[in-house]
Amino acid sequence: MKDISKVLKRLGYGIYVVTMGEGTGGNAFTASWVMQVSSEPPMIAISVHNKHQSTRLLESSGAFVVNLIGKGQDDVVKAYFGPAESGYDKLKNSTVADSPATKTPLIPGAIGYLDCEINQTVKTGNHTIFIGEVKASELDDKTTELLTTSNSKLNYIG
Repeated sequence: MKDISKVLKRLGYGIYVVTMGEGTGGNAFTASWVMQVSSEPPMIAISVHNKHQSTRLLESSGAFVVNLIGKGQDDVVKAYFGPAESGYDKLKNSTVADSPATKTPLIPGAIGYLDCEINQTVKTGNHTIFIGEVKASELDDKTTELLTTSNSKLNYIG
């Protein structure tokens, strides 16, 4: 293959819902560019397109939650799909709870979460990487697999 985007589309990723802000006034988006970057302290990174309104909300809130979605829960993720410029209304009709450490929204239907405090941002091309220290986490032990680009028809190539 010579088309770079076709090759990049073949890389496998988990599929998550990232939330930020406060309560139903916060925002949520579907993300697949998420990875662990440190074990001590535990840290993860998310990559967000610069045109996404959530980039500005992440910068001002200083925290995010990666909501973990189980295999077969495509409908949970699809509730947070939408154009990057669509605004902050994706949580408006949701019943959310506050995460324990940062008080960031936790979405209904998630099987777990990583509650993160942002401690570094890095501009990279048309995306910004937000690095967060994991302050709290939880996972439903009954679910064995997370939703991924390999076990669903969902994909993102930027």
